Amino acid sequence: MLKVQKTLEPKFYKDFKTKHISKINNWDDMNDHYEVKQELREYMLLEEQNFKCPYCESLIYDESEGNIEHIRPKDKFKELYLDYNNFLTSCRSAYSCDNFKGSKWDENFINPVLENPRDYFTYDLYSGEIIPKSDDKMIKEKAEKTIEILNLNHNNLKNKRRNFIKMLSKLKREDFEFIEEQESLLKYYLELELL
Repeated sequence: MLKVQKTLEPKFYKDFKTKHISKINNWDDMNDHYEVKQELREYMLLEEQNFKCPYCESLIYDESEGNIEHIRPKDKFKELYLDYNNFLTSCRSAYSCDNFKGSKWDENFINPVLENPRDYFTYDLYSGEIIPKSDDKMIKEKAEKTIEILNLNHNNLKNKRRNFIKMLSKLKREDFEFIEEQESLLKYYLELELL
């Protein structure tokens, strides 16, 4: 998972809410405003997420390949359905991230806008699993619950990480700067290499 540094709410979205707030009673009403949703996905990908899903770290090349994800689910936190700080653009993976998370929620879920996921996660370089960084009760509970809610250890993701680790072992260190995907795994791998 990646830390997301939110920017100020973009002007186009503020203006949209000012103009349409009386007609929008829930997120489903936003379906009539596809262009705003598209612009939001694009803005977050470009300005805040470096074209990456903050959950699985996969590259999202085009805003149409991403979903607007409500960190706190819109059906459980109705007051946040239009709150820009509750939005991310996540990938459309069928087996993880937003599509798997849906409306699942737990207070132990790691919010990548408010918390740094690197404080909670590390990797098993053999299995490709994302694992709790510490046996500290709070860290372990939060990491395990977030992994469960997002299905971050789905076989496809573990295989992707294992293949990434194999690729890293064959590259020269100077080639690492050109790698865009799996940012936190790359940082972990480099830290281990320095030990």
